[in-house]
Amino acid sequence: MSQTKLRNAVAERILRIREGQESPYLRVVREASQRENVIRLVRGEPDIPTPAHIIEAAKRCLDTGHIGYTPPGGMIELREAIARKFKRDNGLVYNPESEILVTAGAQESMAVSLQTLCDPGDEVLLANPHYMAYPTNITMAGGKPVYVPTVEEDNFELNPEIIESCITDRSKVLVLVTPNNPTAGVLTRETLEGIAELVRNHPDLVVISDELYEKVVYDGFEHVSFATLPDMWERTITINGFSKAYSMTGFRVGYMAGPADYILAATEPRHSLSISTNLPSQHAALAALDGPQDFLDEMMEEYHHRRQMMRDTFDKLGVTYGEPQGGFYFFANVAGSGMDAGEFAAKATEYGIIFSPGRAFSEGAAKYIRISYLAPRDELALAMEKFTQLWNDCLADK
Repeated sequence: MSQTKLRNAVAERILRIREGQESPYLRVVREASQRENVIRLVRGEPDIPTPAHIIEAAKRCLDTGHIGYTPPGGMIELREAIARKFKRDNGLVYNPESEILVTAGAQESMAVSLQTLCDPGDEVLLANPHYMAYPTNITMAGGKPVYVPTVEEDNFELNPEIIESCITDRSKVLVLVTPNNPTAGVLTRETLEGIAELVRNHPDLVVISDELYEKVVYDGFEHVSFATLPDMWERTITINGFSKAYSMTGFRVGYMAGPADYILAATEPRHSLSISTNLPSQHAALAALDGPQDFLDEMMEEYHHRRQMMRDTFDKLGVTYGEPQGGFYFFANVAGSGMDAGEFAAKATEYGIIFSPGRAFSEGAAKYIRISYLAPRDELALAMEKFTQLWNDCLADK
């Protein structure tokens, strides 16, 4: 079948993104949406309802009947609340008027950061496996993703020495995602300090620190914001948002913070993408930060239970994984099934469960699946029964 004129006109840099074809992840999501009677353990979308006071704040805004633009940086009241949050939770000081941008989700912060940092051919260092939107946005910005390998045996934690081995004279940006999607790994203070030392030794290297999952951590893990480390504040863009901590994925509110001169340069590109984050969502985000926070403890108690349910199943079957210290996923090694992860994930749909093959997050992750525990406990228990049946049937067929 011949291609249309528009398809033939697609820019070369876009064709470098999976040759312009659908990604494995989006294919799984599309197929999941078309199936009935399946348990979906695919997306990173919290199933716990958004707290009522957040919903009410959005409703009150809608009831005014005046829903317009805000400044591209966001409502000053929200930026002030974000500045208070940074100081309270992270030990970071930002001027809300000049050093914070509110965006349409943390993903827009990612896009703005990369668009404003990358010249053609600049290399961006990124942990592998990785959240698939990063290489897409790096490529659209004209940059080149350089993958820094991580391994299950180290809980998929970045190693400063391996980062160093990947640096070239074209390296410009280092992306840190902690806690990590898809691996659920984290970067400890010791590791971050090692990375900061490496960055100090490369005067032109700057850092994007994606901390979207900072509230979803386990076992007393201490989340450390990279910009708090010596000499890192002026070299770091800190990205965060509301989707994961407050179950606000559909509201699309994120934010980025950095030195005033950089934020000034980023403001017009941010404005050009979406003008401003929608007003009811900004009011909801303000309520999330200034309202009661006991929801977070209740959320984490629930996630602890679900994580243990999945861990118990995997340990019983002999399925290995990196220790999930943040987020709500297991990046699990299914090589013992005798199938690669793509085949295993496809077969799982016959059993009524859907999760992502590892190749959605790295071409080299053929042994792994990303499986979330974002389902009510009774549904998750049934999913684990189905997974056990699938696993045992695969072993019987080997």
